[in-house]
Amino acid sequence: MRLDAGQLTIALTLHEGVLRDVTLDSTRPRVADRLLAGRAVTEALALVPNLFTVCGRAQALAAELAVQAARGASLDPAQEAQRLRRLEAEIAHEVLWRLLLDWPRLIGEEPDTALLAQVRNALDAAGLSSDRGALREAVERAVLAGPAQAWWEHEHVPAFEIWIAQAQTVTARVLGAVQRDGTHHGAPKTSAAVPLVPAPPSASDLHTIAAHLQADPRYAQRPELDGRPVETGAVARMQTHALVAALLRAFGRSALTRLAARLTELARIACGAPPVQPLFGQLQVAPGRGLGWVETARGLLVHLVQLDGERVGAWRILAPTEWNFHPQGALAAGLIGAHVTSAADALTRAQWLVQALDPCVQYSLRVQSAEVGHA
Repeated sequence: MRLDAGQLTIALTLHEGVLRDVTLDSTRPRVADRLLAGRAVTEALALVPNLFTVCGRAQALAAELAVQAARGASLDPAQEAQRLRRLEAEIAHEVLWRLLLDWPRLIGEEPDTALLAQVRNALDAAGLSSDRGALREAVERAVLAGPAQAWWEHEHVPAFEIWIAQAQTVTARVLGAVQRDGTHHGAPKTSAAVPLVPAPPSASDLHTIAAHLQADPRYAQRPELDGRPVETGAVARMQTHALVAALLRAFGRSALTRLAARLTELARIACGAPPVQPLFGQLQVAPGRGLGWVETARGLLVHLVQLDGERVGAWRILAPTEWNFHPQGALAAGLIGAHVTSAADALTRAQWLVQALDPCVQYSLRVQSAEVGHA
């Protein structure tokens, strides 16, 4: 069984050269609770990864962590390394999917389906090998045009701009197009308007999320923290990395900075550097109620489980797309008020930002009478 992932419809209102409004409408179904409630715990855990076409490993891990927490069990250190390798393999695959298939189309170049298939087969077969050979070779040759370790050690904006100017890979040429359109485009006017979710999330924030999910299942459709929409993803995880921090100071949380953060995390995984912070965890909210959280390619995923003995009483899932594509969230904050020269300019700018935030569902993007679709 697979859930219909639904679609995200994004409509831009353009008036006298200014983007006045951004409307987001999602048809993503909210049926996990109905499908999992009442089932035996073992049956539910086996079902979760098969329900989702995207980030199935992360979904399975979040489910497992939530159930463990509900039972009062803690993480098994002996399993952490294997879990991390599998999760990082999935993050790398999801990022490469965009880099090798979707990004080239944005600048009229051909996607590299053969390389993605090669990497996918290697990652699916063994997660990440100890030397990360297949992944590192693909990333260094087709994405970075150089050693992943050297990219991971970048600290300064000029070195990043030189890499873009050399345009040796499709990825560099895409970032060159984003750079030419405007290095500050897509950044919220102030960081406080849509703050970053702390990475890792604090115990206080996790308790808050759990309380909201428990009280109102609709919270998962429009999540907030402290009464404000927030942003999650690679830019939140990488914000203390020297290069990403320098880009944030220079250009704000722009589309360019967010895309660079995704590349930086990919380079980290490819070269085998340890995560900047934990990528998964759990919290026992109350006896029989547990929360599991996992950092996916797109950001923070949360599962909240209530157990009735060995059966599921309730199950709530909060996905990263709902954080980043909140109606007043990162996308809206990065576009509303922007001055554009035409509907085509508005579409291009919005397209860069949507790719940087990366919804895990299909989307359509419209401004006035223009439309561009994405599968």
